[in-house]
Parts: sequence; C-alpha cells; structure tokens
Amino acid sequence: MEPEDPKKSEVSKNDGSKNLDDGQSYKGSDVYRGLEGTDEMMAQQLQEGLQRLDELFPAFTPSPSWFDQQIVETQSKQRSKLRRDLLILWITALLLLSLLYAMMNAQPVVFITFQVLAVVAPLVWLLARKQEEHHYE
Repeated sequence: MEPEDPKKSEVSKNDGSKNLDDGQSYKGSDVYRGLEGTDEMMAQQLQEGLQRLDELFPAFTPSPSWFDQQIVETQSKQRSKLRRDLLILWITALLLLSLLYAMMNAQPVVFITFQVLAVVAPLVWLLARKQEEHHYE
C-alpha cells in the first residue's frame, strides 16, 4: 500500500475547508488554484457581458429641464386635487350645517334628540367595548 499525501488527506477530511489546527486555508493546493482560476474567468466573462449590455442598451439621462417640467406638472396636479378635496369638504360641511339649522328651526325636539344621540352613542359604544375587552381578559 502507498502512503497518502498529508495535504490530500487533510483536504479530504475537511472537505477543502480551512485547516482548523493552524487557521490557514489551502491556497497551495491544486483544487484551490483551479477554483481561483474559474472565479477569475467567470468575473472576466461577467464584465465582458456587462460591457456588451452597456453598448447594446446605452443609458439615457433626461435633461434637467425634463425633471423641472415633471416637478411642475406634479405640483399642479397636487394643487388641483387639494382644491377639489377642499371644495368637496366645504360643500359637505355647508350642506350638513344647513340641514341641522333647518331641523333646529322646523323641529327642535328632533334636533335636540339627534344632538343628544351624537354625544351619548359614542360614549355607550366605548363603554361597551371596554367592558367586552375587560371580559376577555
């Protein structure tokens, strides 16, 4: 029987990983050199592929005026949306207040009932919810 090479036996024991005794990797072994060459070749192929992509599809950066135009358009859209939302809010509030005023003048008892319910109903709902949460604990 032939004696085994100590480096090969250590590589096979550690599956090509670092030698735990001295903390050094197997940079001198043939396996590592082959992998290192493959990594360099893959990196070079990747660089060449990326360069070809850059040549085929050149990057286009718009002019600063295009960015300024986009900002102005976005701001005008936001302004018009804000105006529309505020108009809807004001119309809704005006309609609600006018209905409440009409109800107050036409039927004060119904108006007072709605006002009391508007205060009492949320309080009752909160108390019921609090008791329900306390019940589950």
